[in-house]
Amino acid sequence: MTSRQVFDGQRGLILAIFLSSLFVNLLILTAPLYMLQLFSRVMTSGSMATLVAISVGAAFALLFFLIFDIVRQKLSARLGARIEASLGPSVMSGLIDDRSVAEAMGAQPLRDLQELRNFVSGPYFTALLDAPWSVIFIGVIFLFHWDLGVIALSGILILLFLGVLNEILGRRPSKESNEATQRANMIADEMIRNADIVRAMGMTRSLIWRWRAKGLQAMGLSSLANDRIALMGSLAKFARMGLQITLLGTGVLLVIDGHLTPGLMMAASILLGRAAAPVEQAIAGWRALMSARQATGRLGLILERRAAADALMELPEPDGHVSVEDATVMFPDLQEPVLFGVSLDLKPGTSLGVIGPSGAGKTTLARALVGLQPLSRGYVRIDDAALTDWPAEQIGRYVGFMPQRVELFGGTVAENIAMMDPDAAPSMIVEAAKRAEVHDLILSLPRGYNTPVGAMGERLSAGQRQRIGLARAFYGDRRLIVLDEPNANLDPEGEEALARAVVNATARGCVVVVVTHRMAILRRVSHAAMMDAGRIVRFGVARDVLEATVRPASGSERGDDDKIAVFQRRPHRLQTAAEGS
Repeated sequence: MTSRQVFDGQRGLILAIFLSSLFVNLLILTAPLYMLQLFSRVMTSGSMATLVAISVGAAFALLFFLIFDIVRQKLSARLGARIEASLGPSVMSGLIDDRSVAEAMGAQPLRDLQELRNFVSGPYFTALLDAPWSVIFIGVIFLFHWDLGVIALSGILILLFLGVLNEILGRRPSKESNEATQRANMIADEMIRNADIVRAMGMTRSLIWRWRAKGLQAMGLSSLANDRIALMGSLAKFARMGLQITLLGTGVLLVIDGHLTPGLMMAASILLGRAAAPVEQAIAGWRALMSARQATGRLGLILERRAAADALMELPEPDGHVSVEDATVMFPDLQEPVLFGVSLDLKPGTSLGVIGPSGAGKTTLARALVGLQPLSRGYVRIDDAALTDWPAEQIGRYVGFMPQRVELFGGTVAENIAMMDPDAAPSMIVEAAKRAEVHDLILSLPRGYNTPVGAMGERLSAGQRQRIGLARAFYGDRRLIVLDEPNANLDPEGEEALARAVVNATARGCVVVVVTHRMAILRRVSHAAMMDAGRIVRFGVARDVLEATVRPASGSERGDDDKIAVFQRRPHRLQTAAEGS
């Protein structure tokens, strides 16, 4: 099923490769047929004209063999390129839309595409195409003499047994080696992504040892797999050479007894070599075959999940009514749920501030609201339709999200606000910046909206990156905007601009959810929810929730009165939305 999906749409090219393989293998018979004609016609008659005629015929046959072999190689290379080109967008989209797959596999599926392309373009793929012809060549040897056919068939069966044994012995270490290599690559990606903090805190050596330990584990497993595959490959070469010697020795005996001509004996030896070559080559390249099979399986899984997502029907344009029903999130390695039984109902034009201590589940709730965190139980609904029922591409046009860590793309400010959309209208970009109250800030940059931000926004300050990320969340026709700690790096002026942006967004009918610890923004939202240990322990009108949650600062503490002082961890009852209103 999965391999069919990977090669789906390439049937015409695969058929062309198969036909070219047909002609290549038919023309391989040129050498044994030429040998037969030399022994049966030329050597008996001594005719030079006959020798010239059959030599010219053999030359033409070899020329066509060359042409079809070149065509087959080119078609195979194009098949590999077409597979990577056609599946690349779907695989990347699957990794972006399905976070569970992305967290489990990382960027491995993209490397799988390259590995599959290299395999299809390489010699082991053509060996698989040639393998079925081994049966035909052995059948021809049986026509020469039954004894030679039995020897050839027995030899091929021995080679196939070695191939199966190679699969049994090499499957597990090869799979474990690939998984260990994948883990080592993920650690390397993390180190490079956090290179600044690794270097600044002097952790380079220790983290390199951690990465090296995973790499050594992968190398050990790879060596074990390679040793077993090399052993089977050597045994296959030994078996094939012994087989040819046995066939030639038997053939000589048959020639002496007058049951076989020398030409048939030589032709049988050539055909046996050709019949054994694909099997021997497949054994030698078994590691590549297994890697390609594992890559095909991983790609098939992503494509299968992607096809299910693409099958979702588009729904009418949402109004923006957001409801959460019994949302629960549990991780396999944690005993307690990260979210438990969270329920909310937010009508268009509502703004919600989510507060609570660290580890209360605020970020998990924010990610669940935008579909980044799958729920173990419950639903997040937009206009009464579960978020999982909306096509990701469609609902994404109406959802704005700003994570805690704002990372920008390598491009200009305008490109980052428009999420690198080449067709974005400049007027929409400017409008998003004005909605987020960052238009003046952008104009103060050296080149305004055309200012390059550098890799991951390194040329901007943390506060500037955060405000650009805010404009990105406001870009387009957003109905739900979720902001996770949007004021963590903002000065008072930036916080006031953020508060105005939230108020203006709700005035346009948006639902805005702000996860924060600071009071400045909480005073400007309509509702507030306090979370603790994955639950909402208080919910209602923002003023009432804050009065019940915050202890007024006094004395020397008043300089920090913009922050929540005390969280009540054990409230007696959960205030409902209706009671809070």
